[in-house]
Amino acid sequence: MVKRGAELWARIGVLSVAILGGFATDASASRMVDGVNGSLRKLGRGVANVIACPAELLRVPTIVGRRDGTLASLTVGLLQGAWQGIVRGATGAFEILTFYAAIPNGFGPIVQPEFVWQHGDWAE
Repeated sequence: MVKRGAELWARIGVLSVAILGGFATDASASRMVDGVNGSLRKLGRGVANVIACPAELLRVPTIVGRRDGTLASLTVGLLQGAWQGIVRGATGAFEILTFYAAIPNGFGPIVQPEFVWQHGDWAE
């Protein structure tokens, strides 16, 4: 009788571990899917930013011109656009090389806007 009770408790223990292990697997699988999605978005964002970094030479002077006028657009805007293009291209290359790692701040973007064309109509 005691032997049967011990076998029953052993089976209940094994079943409990199996059920709890299943829940843990679901949670870790969900985190893994989120990590894969985040890393793929980071890789895509990096490729897009490397390709589109020259567009900063159009975007930034347009924004500066709307705010401060044509002369500012042709001077300050072009210089800021060139700098932001370099930063966007370097950041894109960094994201391509580190797409698998959750750095910095998870898989979030480093530069804003995340993509050059993100806000449409070149608005900032």
